[in-house]
Amino acid sequence: MGIHKDFLSSFKRKSLTNQLVTIFAFIMLVPLLALMYDIFFASQTDQVIFFDKEQRLAALVKSTNQELSVNLDSLGFEPENLSPNLLHNEFTKVVEPYIPSNSGIRFGLYVPQAEKITVLGFLHNYRNLSPAEETQREKEIFASTKSGLVAAEMGKEPLFRISGSFDDQVVEYISPVVLKGKVVAVMWAGERLNPFFYQSSFYRKLLRYSTLGVLAVVMFATLRTIRNITTGVDRLKRGLHRMEYDIHHLLPEMSGELGEVARAVNRMAESLSEKERLEDQLRQSEHLIALGQLATGVAHELRNPIGIIKTLVDLMKQEYSQMSGIEEYTRAIDEQVDRQDNVIQELLDFGRPTKVSIRECSINDLIMAVLSFSAAMLRKQEVKVQLHLDPKLPKILADTEKLKQVFVNIIVNAAEAMPSGGNLDITTSQTDDIVIVSLSDTGEGISGGDIHRIFDPFFTTKQAGTGLGLSISYQSIKLHGGMIDVDSTPYNGTTFTIKLPVTP
Repeated sequence: MGIHKDFLSSFKRKSLTNQLVTIFAFIMLVPLLALMYDIFFASQTDQVIFFDKEQRLAALVKSTNQELSVNLDSLGFEPENLSPNLLHNEFTKVVEPYIPSNSGIRFGLYVPQAEKITVLGFLHNYRNLSPAEETQREKEIFASTKSGLVAAEMGKEPLFRISGSFDDQVVEYISPVVLKGKVVAVMWAGERLNPFFYQSSFYRKLLRYSTLGVLAVVMFATLRTIRNITTGVDRLKRGLHRMEYDIHHLLPEMSGELGEVARAVNRMAESLSEKERLEDQLRQSEHLIALGQLATGVAHELRNPIGIIKTLVDLMKQEYSQMSGIEEYTRAIDEQVDRQDNVIQELLDFGRPTKVSIRECSINDLIMAVLSFSAAMLRKQEVKVQLHLDPKLPKILADTEKLKQVFVNIIVNAAEAMPSGGNLDITTSQTDDIVIVSLSDTGEGISGGDIHRIFDPFFTTKQAGTGLGLSISYQSIKLHGGMIDVDSTPYNGTTFTIKLPVTP
């Protein structure tokens, strides 16, 4: 019992390929053993049948040959003086007594000197033959037996053989008649095999080889199937291993049941990816809400002292206008106050987004308008803009000022990411009821660790920046019911994709 459990546990630990090959080997072992048994048993049966006939014919030929040799020796003739007629006559005297008790056996004598044979007895003793038929029969017998007779004459040794055609086979025992060391004739005895025997032997061989052929085909087909299954399972295993580290990696397309499994796993992975994306959006929204509330409070607290500073600067300009150098100082203070006021306004825009002012507009027109007032900056940065605008793009309902601000933020970021110049490709297209805007630059790109944080508020890689531009853009697109995604590779550029519904 313990050995059985150990074998099962060892079998289960094997790979799928080894398990299938082992099972296939056990299944194929049964018909192979049966076939081997049939081959062995059939060959043994054939050997027994042939051995029995050989012993019987050999006994007849030896006894008649011995008797013939004694009779010829008693005549006192030298071997070269024995005439063919004498030999045939003596052969007939010796053999005729054996014919009645050995029906179905044919006796024959061949005299090499005269190239003539004498045949006694019949393999098919259905009727008496006419002289002409008898002559024709002897010719046919001589033609089919001559090779064996000549072989026995030349070798001076008896031999046992099978002659005849497929549907009429004869077993023959051939022995030379030796007188004083010289072969004077060759005698033989032949018996026809039962047609059932050689026909069954033929069909048994045919069945045997057909079975071997079928087994070979089945073996090839099974091994091919096993290979396909194991290859598919291996592809699934590698795909699942990659999916452990990247849920967005989908399994390859496959056919059959493995394909259904792969599609089910892909659907599950897509659902998990969508769930992960929604959870990220929810966390980001909650994060933005909390930061927005904080930013609004901070902006309010900063705006009052900034307003007082601005008022005091205006008073200083009026009351101390005669003082030398006062204008330089007040101008510097004004610049810093305006800068801080812009930062405070960005904080207020981020923490308290205004309502969307909806009206019908053309995305292509908005992009052209943004490029018109940013053309000087782009020329200075040596940025070449390539437009691929869909002329059939439908108009949408949107807040034009907010969308312009989104495009401005992305275009300015693209220009700053290409300090030595580069290309900016802007493409618009439509899918169903969604307008798609793609902005691709050839800049420095975004590292893998930063790409997931670029829409977070206050995150920036610039030396001087609030990190609110893309966060505000993200909010603006969300207010329109759209989506904004980014795809970037370090040193190979960045692509922002904006999707907006035609009707928000």
